[in-house]
Amino acid sequence: MTVLDVDGLNFTFPAGWTASKFDEWIFYRNHFAKQRAGVKAVDIVALNPAKDAFLIEVKDYRHPDTVKPSGLAEAITGKIMDTLAAMLPARLLANDPDERNIAAAILKCKSLHVVIHIEQPQKHQPIVDVADLKQKLKQTLRAVDSSPKIVSMVAMRGMQWEVS
Repeated sequence: MTVLDVDGLNFTFPAGWTASKFDEWIFYRNHFAKQRAGVKAVDIVALNPAKDAFLIEVKDYRHPDTVKPSGLAEAITGKIMDTLAAMLPARLLANDPDERNIAAAILKCKSLHVVIHIEQPQKHQPIVDVADLKQKLKQTLRAVDSSPKIVSMVAMRGMQWEVS
């Protein structure tokens, strides 16, 4: 079992899964992100025992001073594309063997899934229009995952990991 803390949310992946905080990889931080300005990454990359890969981006808008995000779909799409672009060089050039092995496994995956985990305030108006975000992501990511998932702690929509 792997537990990853992303901005105070604990993602617990079942036994047999491989999960890692991609935006903290040494290869990403020290090499790939320095290749050009504006390179971004998803929060988590994960693989289940069936060799399905998951690119997971986490957004927590429950804090009182949170402002409504602008261009969220475009920002997420950029993170997905930059993360995918980093996988081949990470598999070939990462000095950390775990990072190299995870990148290799993602490149050999049987399917690829984009998952956006969003927590929103419950007492007042939601900050993100989930239906609108999903529609935009379906358009911008159709060549990667034509059916991206948007989940939260109360609506995991069949994801096999837990978040607390």
